[in-house]
Formats: sequence, C-alpha cells, structure tokens
Amino acid sequence: MRKYLSFFILYFLHSSISANDESFINAQEIMKLIRGGGYIKPYPEECTTILKLLAHSASDFTLCSITNAKPITLCKNCITDYLAFSNTYHNLTTTIINGTSCGSLFISQDRFDVVLEFHDRITDIWNKGHCDDCFDFSEGAAKPSNNTMKFNKMFEDTINCINSNLDPTSNNTDEVCVQCMQSYLALDMFYKTLSKDSIGVDTVCMDTVDSMNTTRSIWSKTLNCCKLRKTPEVIFLCCTAIISLLPLLYYVAVRYCGPIRDLPNVLKESRFKQSIMRSVQSYRRIN
Repeated sequence: MRKYLSFFILYFLHSSISANDESFINAQEIMKLIRGGGYIKPYPEECTTILKLLAHSASDFTLCSITNAKPITLCKNCITDYLAFSNTYHNLTTTIINGTSCGSLFISQDRFDVVLEFHDRITDIWNKGHCDDCFDFSEGAAKPSNNTMKFNKMFEDTINCINSNLDPTSNNTDEVCVQCMQSYLALDMFYKTLSKDSIGVDTVCMDTVDSMNTTRSIWSKTLNCCKLRKTPEVIFLCCTAIISLLPLLYYVAVRYCGPIRDLPNVLKESRFKQSIMRSVQSYRRIN
C-alpha cells in the first residue's frame, strides 16, 4: 500500500511540473508574437525590410564619416551614404501597412528609442559640418556648388605650386614663397568671401574650412612664408607709433616751451623790480 502511495505522489508531482513547463513555453511563444503598435503577430515584412536597409545605411555612413574625419573630406565622400540613410528613414516614417505606419512600430516605443537616436546623431554630424553648403540641390541631385568647385580648383593650384617649387633637399623655402604668393593670396581672399567672418565657422562647408586651415598652416608654419611680410609690417608699426606720439609731443611742447608758461614769470619779475625801485626812492627821500 505504501508503495502505491509513493508512486501516486511522484506521478502527481511530475504531471504538475510538466503542466507548468508547458504553460511557461506557451507564454514564451505568445511573448515572441507580441509586438509594438498593437501587433500580436510578426511585424509586416515591408517594415522590417526598410528597417534593415536603414541599419545598413547607418552603418555605411558611420564607417565613411570616421574614415574621412582627418583630413576632413566627410561632406565630399559621404554624401551618397548620407542621402541613402536620409531617404530610407523618410521611407520608414511614411510607409503605411494595413493602416499602421512603419515608423510608429520602431520609433518612440521605448526608452532606448534606438532608431530615432541614430537618426538624430547622424543628422547632427552632417549639419554641424554645414555639408549642405558644399552642394547644389536645385536640380534634384546633389552636385558640388560653383563656390565649392572654384575653391577646390584654387586649392589644388596652390598645393601643386608648392609641391613643384619645393626643394626637399634644402631648408630654404624662399623660392616657394615667392612663386606661390599670388596663388595663396588669391585662395585666401576667395575663402574670405564665402563667409561673413574670416574664420568661416558660420555657414562654410567643413571640407572647405579644413582645407583652408591646412593651407594656412603649411604656408605660415611649415614654409615660414610670412617672414617676407615682416619688413613692411615693421615700417608700418613704426609709422603708426610716431603718428600716435605726435599729439603727446605737441602738448608737452606747449606745456613747457610756450608763452603760457612764460607769462607768469614776466609778471613776477616786473613786480619784483617795481618793489625794489620803490624801496630805493623811499630811501633817497629820507636821506
């Protein structure tokens, strides 16, 4: 009897555990089917396809932007990847399947909000570099703007001039400075016309800004070409100093050498002589 009772208890426990396991498995299967946006089934295939394309385009732009970070050629070399990402994100937010937008399934559904975070960060990188200023979108497709092409041509001419006149066996760079002075000054003047300030941080494409900064660094630090302007600058500073001192010299001269200072002394001397003459006359009268 005891033997049958033990068997019954073991069988009951085994059945209970199996039922619990089965219910747990069923719960997991149900959770796998539950999706955001009210779906109790897998997401629409069209939406997941767009999402995968968005992930690939984000990866391509990230790789491109990092590899073109220095020297900065991000705008020029990553425009295709950026437009692919931007267009795919637009498709994600505008595609509607069975009355539900694909964007509503993946955007702003949780605290991570990964899709929106990636979109905002990539857009911020592009806008921070004013990359749109490099291109002309008037004809629908992105192509380099006229200012960008003109600057790039002048930049290439200046660099080619430096390379062709630079003697790697000598430290003397005077020949490079003389031969390339006009090309460099023309490039610098044109760059200043692209922006409201001489730095160019307001609207100028970052590719252009970095190219100009690099050229200025090579010209002034590496080639030391600014030394050719030292003599005119010294003469200008000396003339400025002399002109600035003229008013001071004038007031000093007037203060110590003019008639205004002599007048009180004349008056004092005249009064002193009159006093002496009066004393002498008084003494004669008494005697």
